[in-house]
Amino acid sequence: MSQLVTALKHPVGWLRQRMANWALKRQGTDPDPVTLKSRRTYIIPTALGIGYGLVLFAMLMASMNYNNSMGFALTFTLAGLGIVAMHWCHQNLTGLTVRGIRVDPAFAGEQATLSLCLENASNSERYELVVACGANVIPTVDLAPGESTEVAIRIPTHRRGVYFIERIGVSTRFPFGLFRSWSWLHPAVSGVVYPAPAPRNEAPPPDNTDTGGAQDDRKGEDDFAGLRNFHRGDSPRHIAWKAMAKGGELLVKQFAGTDVTTHWLDWEKAQEQETEEKLSRLCRWVVDAHAHGQAYGLRIPGSEFPPAIGHSHRHHCLMALAVFGQDGVKGE
Repeated sequence: MSQLVTALKHPVGWLRQRMANWALKRQGTDPDPVTLKSRRTYIIPTALGIGYGLVLFAMLMASMNYNNSMGFALTFTLAGLGIVAMHWCHQNLTGLTVRGIRVDPAFAGEQATLSLCLENASNSERYELVVACGANVIPTVDLAPGESTEVAIRIPTHRRGVYFIERIGVSTRFPFGLFRSWSWLHPAVSGVVYPAPAPRNEAPPPDNTDTGGAQDDRKGEDDFAGLRNFHRGDSPRHIAWKAMAKGGELLVKQFAGTDVTTHWLDWEKAQEQETEEKLSRLCRWVVDAHAHGQAYGLRIPGSEFPPAIGHSHRHHCLMALAVFGQDGVKGE
């Protein structure tokens, strides 16, 4: 009964959703890359195309009524032009390859970026390609033979969680706009929406320790990072003996991942009462600690991340905050 009411109130939206569900069952989840074959490329006349057809029908009736040979010739010429436009529109999309679909992380309230690459492996140009994800559309794209280009779609986010990309549309109205040819993609791709960081008005609690165990994911403990002047108490193992043998100053080798001050960012030490406010506060602490190059660990109910530094550690911590206590956020 509810579906009938929806169909009566919003017939166009109901029909589009039915078609989208049918296409998903017919095509299934798409791999990466995916090439748009003719069997999955659909085409219908636009409002301009329907008007064009009605005008041709009126011209045909008038030509028959007056037995006008020139009218017949003009009508059939324009009808042939419409048929050629239909095939050209369908061919403009068929054979296009889409690859590299990904969603970059974003904070709640910001815009997530859906990126993908369009590749034209054919010997003909492709014009006025449009990529859309729900109501989010990019400007038209033209591709020369053998050319590829990366496009980005901005998707608004409203709450934290995992963002699932259910459907991406690729369409064209070239030439003349008489027909619209399109294809739907159903990639197995998801992104993450981090909690919105709280304002910078409260520093993390003073729970600091000095450790050499926090490692930058990009550098190991034995990676040479440079030289510095010798200080009393430095280990003889780290003295640059070769540099001193050349008549230089007494220098000490520095290595990445050592002598790092760590911070424990603890759920219990956030002063906020509400869960979302606590998550926002912890998110702010993680972002600030990473920005200042500080090693930090994270403790939340059910999870603990040992102190570390680097982009990967930041992502793991923010990801844990994003999915805390919920299943995810569905996209279009």
